[in-house]
Order: sequence, then structure tokens, then C-alpha cells
Amino acid sequence: MTAVFITGAGGGLGRKLIARLLATDWCSRIVAADITPPTDLSDGRVTPVAGSLLHPDGPWRAAMAGCDAVVHLAAQNPHTDASWADAAASIDMTLSVYDAAAEHGVGRVVFASSNHVMGGYKDAPLASPEPGFLTHEIDPAPGTRWHTGREMMDSTAYAAAKLTGERALVALTRRVPAMTGINVRIGWVQPGDNHPRTINISGDAVFDSADEPQDADGRRDLSWYRNMWLSNRDFAELFAAALQAPAEGWPERCITVNGVSRNRGTGWDLAGAERFLGYRPQDDLYAALGL
Repeated sequence: MTAVFITGAGGGLGRKLIARLLATDWCSRIVAADITPPTDLSDGRVTPVAGSLLHPDGPWRAAMAGCDAVVHLAAQNPHTDASWADAAASIDMTLSVYDAAAEHGVGRVVFASSNHVMGGYKDAPLASPEPGFLTHEIDPAPGTRWHTGREMMDSTAYAAAKLTGERALVALTRRVPAMTGINVRIGWVQPGDNHPRTINISGDAVFDSADEPQDADGRRDLSWYRNMWLSNRDFAELFAAALQAPAEGWPERCITVNGVSRNRGTGWDLAGAERFLGYRPQDDLYAALGL
């Protein structure tokens, strides 16, 4: 039986993960930590804990006692328009969570990293059309640049905080021999139903699927975003696998994997997640769109 501590538990990803864990027979307890944690869940296995991770000695820290695993989803600004001040705060939060996990003897830490750590590969000169090109072995290229149709966006600050969280978890597991870690570079999980038809080049979930881009740059960008779609079902199964997978056979105590669905022709390599976690994604954006 496993007790799981989840940060950012009141957000969209947190609620999706909680629903999946409550459907298992191995998750004995969930500590749901957030500024506004979910309090509408009737299952007695869920303990909501309110407070900011920016307060390293807040009530959330003591609530981690007795937990076997931590899933760190929270960020100061969980959106890609995060400022450098937001990024710095997110790094502080992450380091506090890792410190508490070491103090409480947590055995497994799963960090919700992001596709934006590899965002530079969307465009030339780094771009590659080869399926499976984006492995965890190649160098990171933090920050995605795109045009929403209204303005130019750059996610470098957000991506830098995620890359820092990855590297800090590697360092933590080297220092704490009883701990293993997984950095999951999450693709695109939209709020709510997360339907493939609303994946688009604007970065917004409100989109008319008939508005296919007509220019080459737009088509390239749309392909990039579609290829990183992660369905609700595959997201939940990936994180459940990350919490349960044995570490025997891993190349090191902290591994990095990509988190996308089995989208046809995707550039995101899934071999690591399949081999080390037993992740078997079921969904394909292109099949769902009839393409």
C-alpha cells in the first residue's frame, strides 16, 4: 500500500491524478496539498492541506510525514507565460518540496516537468522531422517560441524552472540513497475533456478545429503541438506507473521520460517510459481526429 503526497492537487492535473489513484487498490492515502486544495472529495483516503509551498515550514511540510511517494505538480504560475519572478518562485517551491521529501524519508519523487524543456527543437536549426528524435539523452533546449495569432510568446522562464527541477531531483537522489526519482516531461494535457480537436497553435483550449493554418510555419507548429498531446487516460496511467515502477534496471536513480500519447509519427521518444515504467499509452490524436 502506498501513501502519496501531491502538490498542486487542486489543479486540473492534480484532480485527474487523484481520480485515478482512488480507483486503485494500492493507494492507501492521498495528501492533497495546494493553496486551495480539493475539499469536495468524499473518499476518506484524501486529506486536503491548504498552504503555500513558498512557506517551507508551512503545514504542508508536516503533512508529508508517513508518505511513501511525492508527486510535485505545483508551480507559482503553471502557465507558459510565467515571468522570471514566477520561475524563481517555482524553483524555491520545488527545492522546499525536495528538502521535505528527504527529511521524511520519501522513497519516490515524481516531478512534473514539461515539453518546454525541449521547446527549442520546434524550430530551426534544432528541429528534426524524425519520429522518436526527442529522447532524454539529447541536450535540453529550454523555451518554446510561438505566435498566438495575437502576440509572440516565449516560454523560456517557465522552461528554465522545469529544467532546474529536473537537475535538482537528479542531485537529490544521488545524495539520498533510499530515494528514486522520475522527471516526466509532460506533453500537452488540456483542462477538462482534453479533446484532440482543441489542440492548436494559439496555446488556448478555445479553438475552432476548422481553422487549420494555411502557411508552412503554422502547419509545422500545429504538428508540433499535436504530436505532444497527452490524453487524460494516458496521463493518469503514466503517473500511476511512475509511482509504482520498480527501479531495478534503471541507468541511474533518477530517470527522465517523455509523457505523450501514442500519436502517430510523434517526435517524442517513448522507449524510456515503456522500458523503465511499463507505460503503454493507448490513445492517438490522429486516430481520434480521423486523420
